[in-house]
Amino acid sequence: MCSTNTKLKTNMDQLSRAKTDDKLRAKKIDKLVICRIPVSLLDFEVGHYWIELIHDDEDKVEHAIARARVNGLTEAGMIDLNIKCSKPNGYRESYGWFPSQLVVNPINIFHDKLIVSNDGILNGDHENRINKDKDKIISPKDDREAGRRTDNNELSLRPFDSHQNLRFHPGRITTTISPYILPDDKRTTKQIFSDIKETAIKFGENFNYWSWENDSYRETNCHTLLFIILASCNLADPEFIGENLDKHFTRYRKSLHRNIKKATSQHIERKELMDKLFKLSMMAKTNNDN
Repeated sequence: MCSTNTKLKTNMDQLSRAKTDDKLRAKKIDKLVICRIPVSLLDFEVGHYWIELIHDDEDKVEHAIARARVNGLTEAGMIDLNIKCSKPNGYRESYGWFPSQLVVNPINIFHDKLIVSNDGILNGDHENRINKDKDKIISPKDDREAGRRTDNNELSLRPFDSHQNLRFHPGRITTTISPYILPDDKRTTKQIFSDIKETAIKFGENFNYWSWENDSYRETNCHTLLFIILASCNLADPEFIGENLDKHFTRYRKSLHRNIKKATSQHIERKELMDKLFKLSMMAKTNNDN
């Protein structure tokens, strides 16, 4: 990931320096979109979070894909052709975390005090989910169960979350906002994109499980991935985290603090990242309010 304890200290120093200049304003990154679909279930908050990276060429379609769509080729047929795509083909680069099973195995409910747990996969790119899509006509606009986690996959040049099609159906996404960088952050959009991709891919390599415990410090799910991406890549979320509107973040961070004596090194690192994200977001909010 692009965050280490050394970088964390450096970034905290940058936060302090930025605070001294009220004339500087945090910069919104319009080419990034944070997507949230919170769902209330009894007393529980579930749903899905992911982040989208908007490339100027995302709607370019290669000839083989265009022809396959005209001919009504299914995803199973596309996979059989073993084509490695060199264009985005309408699939927006995006990252989210999913359980490998569409219906979580009941055996895992309350296992080891975890309310729900399962194998985890970046962008839902698992054969269990891919098999559910096999009879669908290939289209970036339609609902699907599986995204892709690698470059040059059989559908797109870039990895994509299985919910990326909802950009064509904006009424189905609860909130879409763009994150910010602090005034002294001189990275280009391309560099930020690279940081996000590196963090998401590393997360997928380091973790192979998905768990949900109603915002407990021990869970690892789509909320966890989004928060780690934002913190690791120095991206502030003043409109939700800075305004305390994201209940998942607030409860997750409190749980990390409350259970610090039980925490592993992984949980301690996550606590530091959540504290960093909170400070980044509050700093961006303060700068932009002045």
